[in-house]
Amino acid sequence: MTEMWAWLSDALTDMQTAGQIATVIFFVTFTAIVIYVFTGKRRKQRFDSYRYIPLDDDEGEASAGPAGQNQPKGNSDNGQ
Repeated sequence: MTEMWAWLSDALTDMQTAGQIATVIFFVTFTAIVIYVFTGKRRKQRFDSYRYIPLDDDEGEASAGPAGQNQPKGNSDNGQ
């Protein structure tokens, strides 16, 4: 067991080996994220429903009038 820790500490202090280990870790993480996102029918439906959120109008803000007129500015004494 101590031999494994010694090898790991030597591997992590060597920049070439540490870079290779980091590349493998990042690749595995990226692959796991891609698999998570593109599998599962319910998840796909949920992500598809989020597709147009930036384009949807907010019902409450659209009927309140122009922007900035629905909230008073300043503190409670209106700046006086």
